[in-house]
Amino acid sequence: MAWLMEPNVCPGLFYGTSAQDGYLIRIRTPGGFLNAQQGRVLATLAQTWGSDVIQVTNRANLQIRAVQGAPTAEVLETLQSLGLASENPRLDHLRNVMTSPTAGIDAQELIDTRPLVTALDAYIQHHPELVGLPAKFSLGIDGGGAVGIGTRSPVPWEHRYNEIQLSAVVGYSQEVYFQLYLGADKQLWDTQMLIPPDDCVAVVGALVKVYLDYVNQRAGRAKKPRMKHLLQDWGGRRYLQAVLSLTHPLPLVREAVPQRPSQPYAHLGVQGQRQGGFSYIGIHLRLGQLTPTQLQGLAELSQTFGSQGLRLTPWQTILLPDIRDPEVAEVLQHLAGLGLGVSDERVEAAIVACAGKPGCASAVTATQRDAIALQDYLNEHLSLEYPVNIHLTACPKSCAQPSPAEITLLGTTIEQSGQTLEGYHIYVGRVESNSDSGDLALESQSIPHQHYLGEVTTPELPSRIAQLLAFYQQHRTTPEESFPAFTHRFDINQLQLLI
Repeated sequence: MAWLMEPNVCPGLFYGTSAQDGYLIRIRTPGGFLNAQQGRVLATLAQTWGSDVIQVTNRANLQIRAVQGAPTAEVLETLQSLGLASENPRLDHLRNVMTSPTAGIDAQELIDTRPLVTALDAYIQHHPELVGLPAKFSLGIDGGGAVGIGTRSPVPWEHRYNEIQLSAVVGYSQEVYFQLYLGADKQLWDTQMLIPPDDCVAVVGALVKVYLDYVNQRAGRAKKPRMKHLLQDWGGRRYLQAVLSLTHPLPLVREAVPQRPSQPYAHLGVQGQRQGGFSYIGIHLRLGQLTPTQLQGLAELSQTFGSQGLRLTPWQTILLPDIRDPEVAEVLQHLAGLGLGVSDERVEAAIVACAGKPGCASAVTATQRDAIALQDYLNEHLSLEYPVNIHLTACPKSCAQPSPAEITLLGTTIEQSGQTLEGYHIYVGRVESNSDSGDLALESQSIPHQHYLGEVTTPELPSRIAQLLAFYQQHRTTPEESFPAFTHRFDINQLQLLI
């Protein structure tokens, strides 16, 4: 069977995105919710397709690598019936609706976002004109809990951005609203508008209609314009005025509405739920990867010990929810038997890497291979009280992680002894953004706080990073001092000597 549609820039299910090891298929999982039946079917399909790599993405999708041929019509119909495929294949390219992965079980959340995820996904599925939106159009919903998307986390590498972001807050009337943000250039711009939960779908519909009209007015361009282009051309005020002409007036924030910070690393380890006597278990994955056997095992554990559900997170981890507290120890033993870990002290809990060579034509280095070698070396030579986020990117586009990393490794080539070798530029620190502009029209203004330490060849990389982290552990002021705080305080010239 041939693919049903022409390839798109973003991987999907109904069209093939080719790589050197086969096709890449991406499965949309709205909100990152996956039930036991869906997990078992996907594990079986991966084995049938000859793939041994299933990966959780940074939008809480699942993607299957090294697929050797197009899915059959029967398989596509099965996935549609299970809610794992778009009802309209032409809409398959649109990004996953993202939400807090602990929705409904988070003791701190202001509102359970699951019904809104379902409603917004249904809106997308039943509006075929949305096929005209750019593939990277994105919706995000934050419920205000301990685990959140957006920019509430004290550790910036956990931040996630969406072009339309709804963040739950307690308004001046002491009722829960969703504060509307617009995403552009890896920032969230505050519109100062509050949306009652029951009005969210209608308001998002108006936002999307005006956005789509803007895109259609510029048809024929090589690339469809994104939200950032709309805001640059029109300005935020003009955009919102056009939106409000299609719906009723919305309350404005009279003064800054405080957003409680989310809890760092709460998507890892054993965490108590709002339902007393139950916990969820956050499982870290090596580069977000699972084998079909592991996914099958997780599905069975969710059925035996949980509520037949799994939660995929935008940090490429998996939550196993609704585990009775007396059974947590037994579940942890089963997870260990599957080769899956839950400790946030493991190095791989915060290491991410893009596809790299050979799967990506833009790649300079084999980031997946190099990240695994780095993880193995670091796990052997040191332990960390808290994860240090290391982002390996094979080109400047930084596809694997949208938020600033604590250590960035940028692929490069190095001339050495007459040979051209693969290697990495090493940066530490993060990029802080100045988002105090009075209008959404202005460009994102980034103030660089990333410090360049030098370059190393790929074989040297693991030992140099281990040396850097060991130096941090030796010279931090307290065990709680974070790596970014340390690099901000410490003399960068001394760090450069380590590289």
